[in-house]
Amino acid sequence: MPVYIRYQGWYVYFWTNENNEPIHFHISEGKPSENATKIWILKNGSFMLGNNNSRVPAKVLRHILAVMQASAEEYKELWLRYQHSIRYIDD
Repeated sequence: MPVYIRYQGWYVYFWTNENNEPIHFHISEGKPSENATKIWILKNGSFMLGNNNSRVPAKVLRHILAVMQASAEEYKELWLRYQHSIRYIDD
C-alpha cells in the first residue's frame, strides 16, 4: 500500500491491487481503511469526490487536493508503477 502523502495525521494512499479500477486515491486518518474517502482523478487532471466516508474536514480535504493537483503527474507515475496501466472513470 503506497502512501503518497501524510498531512496532520491523514494518509493519502492507494492499494497495490485495485482490481483494475480507474485511477483514484483514498484518504483516512491514522490506519488506512478499505472504506476510506475515495477521490477519482479525471482524464483532464481534475478530481472528483467519490465519497467522504472518512469524514475528512473540508479544510483538510482542500489542502490535500491542492497538494495533489500540484503534483498530479507524480501521483500518476506512482499509480502506473504499481498498477501498470491507467484508466479513468470518465473514459
